[in-house]
Amino acid sequence: MAQRMSYGKVVLGGLLAGAVLGVSQGLLHDNVWVGLVMGVLGGTVLAAGLRRSLGSTALRGLDRGRRRAVSRAMRRGEPVEDPRLARPLVDQVDAVLATPFPVKTMRVVFALLCLLGLVVMVLGFADEGAAGLLGGSPLVVISLLMVFVVLPLGQRQRERIRRSQEATRERHLTSSGDDR
Repeated sequence: MAQRMSYGKVVLGGLLAGAVLGVSQGLLHDNVWVGLVMGVLGGTVLAAGLRRSLGSTALRGLDRGRRRAVSRAMRRGEPVEDPRLARPLVDQVDAVLATPFPVKTMRVVFALLCLLGLVVMVLGFADEGAAGLLGGSPLVVISLLMVFVVLPLGQRQRERIRRSQEATRERHLTSSGDDR
């Protein structure tokens, strides 16, 4: 099956995300332990969430140009031109779409984080004046960016990936009888 994992990519992605999150949280809170705990938790969550799409072996055995052709077709929502790349594209899309993308849940979480940031800003203003507004503002800005920019972009990209898979199946796999 094309879902066997390549743990190296998953671990590397988790380590990078954990390091960035840990350093930023450690600097923000001026506490090494907060940074360490947040880095480990954030990296673990990211690695667990991306293990299916990063661990996919659908493109294994393809050279760099063919991998690029499959990725380009997926990104644009188009079918691949080469019929030999149809099965790898379909398998890679299956792996990517198997990764959950619960939009409603993420909106609620980011709305709650935005609310938390606003509460921190109000309490900071009451305690320290205008300088206290800076405490929760990064959380508010990041939450708003996630809700209004990142989530819609993610939804559109997933739709393009689905279109690419459907178009590739129609063009190359249904006529040859190679569809599962």
